Amino acid sequence: MVNKLLIFLFLLFCTSSFEFNLGPSYTQCFGEDMSTGTLLVGEVLIKNKRVDQKFLSVQIMNPSKKQIHTSQNVNRSIFSFTAEEAGAHNICITNGGKESVTISVDVKIGIAAKDYTNIASTKELKETELMVVKVSETSTQIHKELQYIREREEQMRNTNETIYSRVISYSIVTLVFLAAIAIVQILYLKKFFKSKKMI
Repeated sequence: MVNKLLIFLFLLFCTSSFEFNLGPSYTQCFGEDMSTGTLLVGEVLIKNKRVDQKFLSVQIMNPSKKQIHTSQNVNRSIFSFTAEEAGAHNICITNGGKESVTISVDVKIGIAAKDYTNIASTKELKETELMVVKVSETSTQIHKELQYIREREEQMRNTNETIYSRVISYSIVTLVFLAAIAIVQILYLKKFFKSKKMI
């Protein structure tokens, strides 16, 4: 029972489905931060579509801005890919029509994207064996995600330390500059007052 709850909660966080309105000639992009080797399966479609409404364009780019998937002039786009590099993968949807439309986006990532019904039928697995496979793959996916999070944390820590050292250097240079200006002003005023015979 605990395993089923754990899998349900994990799948809940790995699945994203939403709708939004997209104006004419407008592009909306969404990003998904993925680790290397993570599977993503998605579908984008126009809600309440007519047969002649084929003006939707979907483009998916990896963190290097390389195009992974593109669909032009469609009313529905189904896509799947495995991330070849870690980072933010962007899904951009463009409405090429002349009126606003409601777009439905359904994205599944990692274990949630995997179709276990095919695995069960091809390998003739029992329900408990299939559950063991799911739990095993879920724990592997969680381990990969934690490893990816650790790597990102280390990158962010290095970035923070670099910024911190630059701020310290900038502060020291600023203090030295201000002290030099103060000394120059004091010497100038001292010379000025001596020339006016006020000192």
